[in-house]
Amino acid sequence: MDDTIFETKLNEFDNLEEKEETKKTVSFADEVEAVKEEKPSSKKKRKPMSAEHKEKLKENLKRGREKSIETRRRNRELRDIEKKEKLEAQEEKLLKSLQNKKNKKNEENSLLSQIEELKEKLKNKEKLETIKEEPPQQKKEPQEKPHTPEGRPQAPPKPQAPHTPEGRPPPETPAQKNKRLYKMMKGLR
Repeated sequence: MDDTIFETKLNEFDNLEEKEETKKTVSFADEVEAVKEEKPSSKKKRKPMSAEHKEKLKENLKRGREKSIETRRRNRELRDIEKKEKLEAQEEKLLKSLQNKKNKKNEENSLLSQIEELKEKLKNKEKLETIKEEPPQQKKEPQEKPHTPEGRPQAPPKPQAPHTPEGRPPPETPAQKNKRLYKMMKGLR
């Protein structure tokens, strides 16, 4: 009894598999036909256009083209204007920088000329000082050297700088002058 039940169940299972395979093949073919049928039905036939409607569409197309040409022309002009303004701004910057350079050169030249004038004045002043006669010195009678309380003579006084008026430093040596002028010129360049 068990064998017969088993065989019937096996046969039923085989029949079931065959039915599914036929369903699959049939369903694929049916689907292809269904798609083919849907395409022509989805397309609607157009009514023929009237002459008035065609003229209206042509007129709209013409106006649209004219408008687009006008906007392109206007935009091109705006771009050109912006370019010109940008170039003018750059040229102004260049002019300002050139003027600043000229001003700096003029300042440097004026400072250099002032330095030259000061050098000339110093040379003239030194010449005048050397030309000036030394004031006549009065002869002093030799005095007794002062003595310290212990009875020894005091040390002689220190020699003073040669003929410098009070409040003025002694004249500079050429090396000192060059050094001072070098420091002044260093800041100019």
